[in-house]
Amino acid sequence: MMRVGVLRTQVPFVSGGAERHSVGLVNALEARGYEATEITLPFKWYPGDVLADHIAAAKFLDVSEVEGVKIDLAVGLKFPAWLARHPNMVFWVIHQHRQAYDMWEAGTSDLLDDPQGEALRALIHEEDRAAFLASPHPIYANSRNVADRLKRHLGTAATTLYHPPPNAELLRQGDYGDYLFVPGRINASKRLELPLQALVHAPASRLIIAGVAENPAYQKRLYSLAHELGVAGRVEWLGRVDDETLVRYYANARGVVFTPQDEDYGYITLEAMISGKPVVTTKDAGGPLEFISDGIEGFVVDPDAKALGDAFTLLSEDTAIAERMGQAGYRRYAQSNISWDHVVSTLTGQAHLPVTFDAVPKIDAQASEHGHEVCTEDAVRQLRAAVAPPSSPENVPFANINELLEAYAFDELPAALGRDEPPIDAGLSGYLGTHWTRFMSTLRQLEGLEISSALDVGVFPPLVFQALLANQFPSIDLHGLWEGPNPYAQSVRPRPGYDVDGFEIMLEVANGERDPWPYPDETFDLVTGMEILEHLALDPYFFFCEAARVLKPGGNILITTPNVNSHRGVWKALNNVAPYSFGIFVPTGGVYGRHNREYAPTELDMLGRSAGFETVRLQTFDVYDRHIEPELANLLVSRGDDLSLRGENIQYLAKKVSSPKGVPQSLYHGDPARMHGVLQVVAHEEETGLFTISVRNTSYGVWPLEGDRATCVLAEWVDEAGVLRHQHLMQPLTEVLSPGGEARIRFMLDAQKQNLGVLRLHLYQSGVGVFSGRGRAVPLSIPCSHSAFLTLVDKTPLPRAKV
Repeated sequence: MMRVGVLRTQVPFVSGGAERHSVGLVNALEARGYEATEITLPFKWYPGDVLADHIAAAKFLDVSEVEGVKIDLAVGLKFPAWLARHPNMVFWVIHQHRQAYDMWEAGTSDLLDDPQGEALRALIHEEDRAAFLASPHPIYANSRNVADRLKRHLGTAATTLYHPPPNAELLRQGDYGDYLFVPGRINASKRLELPLQALVHAPASRLIIAGVAENPAYQKRLYSLAHELGVAGRVEWLGRVDDETLVRYYANARGVVFTPQDEDYGYITLEAMISGKPVVTTKDAGGPLEFISDGIEGFVVDPDAKALGDAFTLLSEDTAIAERMGQAGYRRYAQSNISWDHVVSTLTGQAHLPVTFDAVPKIDAQASEHGHEVCTEDAVRQLRAAVAPPSSPENVPFANINELLEAYAFDELPAALGRDEPPIDAGLSGYLGTHWTRFMSTLRQLEGLEISSALDVGVFPPLVFQALLANQFPSIDLHGLWEGPNPYAQSVRPRPGYDVDGFEIMLEVANGERDPWPYPDETFDLVTGMEILEHLALDPYFFFCEAARVLKPGGNILITTPNVNSHRGVWKALNNVAPYSFGIFVPTGGVYGRHNREYAPTELDMLGRSAGFETVRLQTFDVYDRHIEPELANLLVSRGDDLSLRGENIQYLAKKVSSPKGVPQSLYHGDPARMHGVLQVVAHEEETGLFTISVRNTSYGVWPLEGDRATCVLAEWVDEAGVLRHQHLMQPLTEVLSPGGEARIRFMLDAQKQNLGVLRLHLYQSGVGVFSGRGRAVPLSIPCSHSAFLTLVDKTPLPRAKV
């Protein structure tokens, strides 16, 4: 059993995030079979000579063994505890002694007032640098903010290693109540003054504040400030609360307010995200900015009372905004691989073991295929360059999403009502802004093409990409396909003073993977499907075939979709996390509210070729997040991977060159192209019980009568109580049916209609299943007695195929 010592400093009577972090790591190690304990060193950082004494004391401490028993691994969390001697020290930096680093830089360090401040600062830098260089392991930081400080001040590269907040397993989602929650330690660095001042500008908001001040005088100043501002009646102070109470207030808040300055990490951010609550924070908050994007998971505003108050008002007056942002935060946390499993496996070395793949020779992670040593920084640079998105097209008249939204009146209603348009919704612009790089790289794919007509499948207002197309291709005829429920027409015009092209568009209603698209053959020059393929649940081949049908000869299809084989997906898979970019369930969105399947780049080429396309370009880019895990970059470069196919977003451009050839068998069970048909009663003689049934092939393929994937009929009998009692597979067809072909089958049922059950008939593909599972053939139900059903199935031939 590996013994692990977790090193941290201890300040008497102070307990906060760092202390909970350390306890959480020890508990996680023990839960996974390690013997672990905290090793705490008392720490006082003033005056300067005492600080120097504590540094020396830490360096003299040997933690390599206790009572003759070896401590196998030491994990250094905080200065100066991590200066203790141990031959196998791994650093997971919560933060450095900030007085010697960023606070010195900002002019707020108490070392600036010490006569020996310069020397002490130099000593701290020297000791930290030496300790980090002596470690046989990579340096880890608990946040990107802390990693950036290490790089900026010491030139030390650190890998971000996130961990869950202490209450992660307890937190839950509740209602979106009428209060904004402000939890956490109360001290000057958390700037509780800001939310109190913001209430002056947010008369509809109220705050509930949980926590206890380390300095009672500071708490008293906050009470006085609330009274001076006239907001005391809208502030509730809970004081110290237990975990159950904390969870309850998180669960039922409208949003969570967190306004620290340059926070290292910030449990509050993560606790809010797990609770499905938007976070209101500031542009100088530090750690929270790694998880919260303005207008998406919350609001990121200037550290200003008015800006903060405006954000309070937006949340307090609109529950829908709070819910949308809160759920976006919940999804982002779920996709971020924040788990103690990952932390423990990384710190204990399991994440650094050699990785092997089937059919790939085992390689040293530090050597390339040519035997040369791989430099991690070079590997990161190579991967980043390979998946970097292209620059924006030169003739785009907008620098960012806000300029585009300001240029057009996407909502026609205000003008129809004779009203001024409302300001641009910050949440909407923030969400669309995250896609701006993807919009630009997608537009780049179309350079050099002649496009006069285009269909966008899966489009949804506001029609920002259509605005970009309208400016790239003047007089373009734009169309769209959406799920509706109604057709949607829009006339998008530029606002006064903007010299850009307006456009007209009609969105028709159809399910893009199931319903024939409501357009004639050879109508469009371009079909686009942007971030839609991954949502399809039934039949992407149908999508490609319909695109080929409505495209003119030589027309182009452009698909963008997440890359399940991206460097980020590989990293997740290696760390026991599902590799999907968005794999969580969204019950309110139905079957299309989640990613049903994400694709490898080569699968798009395979689908396209099967549908009659020739690939023009198949590229992948990092269009949302440019972060790269150094170890993963090292691995991919060492394997000799084609790095250009490891970006997070696939962009596939192909040209229509032939007719569809049939489904790619490696992607399908059965042949969905032939699973379209109609069963219909065309005649019924009530006196005799004779039925004539029409069977029509509405697919693109021939229906064979024999062998695997033959088309036949599944007959079921359901009794009067609605209980399915019998199923029987039969072959009543006597001839092969070509596309559009029709056959008739006749059988006798009951002449008298009393005490009857139901005969239910499904079209069925032998060896695969019923057509109705794909929504492309409705079962036929006819009143039928038990005896009539037995007579029917006894007289009809069985299909000549194993099922």
